[in-house]
Amino acid sequence: MASLTAKDGACGPDAYIFVQIPCIVPPEYVKHRQVMGLTVGCVVVFIYLFTLVFIDYVKSVQQNKFIEWDVKTITAGDYTVEFDIGSEVYQRFKDRYYDISNPITEIGQFKLFVTDELETILTAMPALGLDGPEGDSAPVKIAILTFAFDNPKIISWLKERGNAIKMGNWKSLHNVNNRIRMALKNDRDLLDKL
Repeated sequence: MASLTAKDGACGPDAYIFVQIPCIVPPEYVKHRQVMGLTVGCVVVFIYLFTLVFIDYVKSVQQNKFIEWDVKTITAGDYTVEFDIGSEVYQRFKDRYYDISNPITEIGQFKLFVTDELETILTAMPALGLDGPEGDSAPVKIAILTFAFDNPKIISWLKERGNAIKMGNWKSLHNVNNRIRMALKNDRDLLDKL
């Protein structure tokens, strides 16, 4: 019996021999492996595209649901409108609505007049059906109406007051506060502009 060890015992009884033999794949197996590789690649690309389309579909559905929720939910920014009021509208208010004996200031009465006019016009418009059938017959109500006027005197005082605070000039701040206080106390036209 032949021994696997050398004379000096270098290999030992558990030695292994590594033999490398070149392997030639027959042509019919090569074609099969190419088809399998192509099939696996196509399946991976299909899964990727399907996942991409599915995620895009879910995203689109969620956007539509958000738009539907947003339409049914009222927020202040959704219905904020800015418009100019012409002199003919103000003249109509003075002729038909303004009551000098009313304790409400002229600007307060004008605010009520514009609110009533806008609510009447908006309620008379045809419903779009966005709030469902229950919202079609409900009258439109304006939550808040705020006027902005040309008040250069007040804006100038407030700028001067802000600069006095910023610079720590308390004497100037006191003077501006007194001017504002006296104007608000004595000038009814100024109060009507606020």
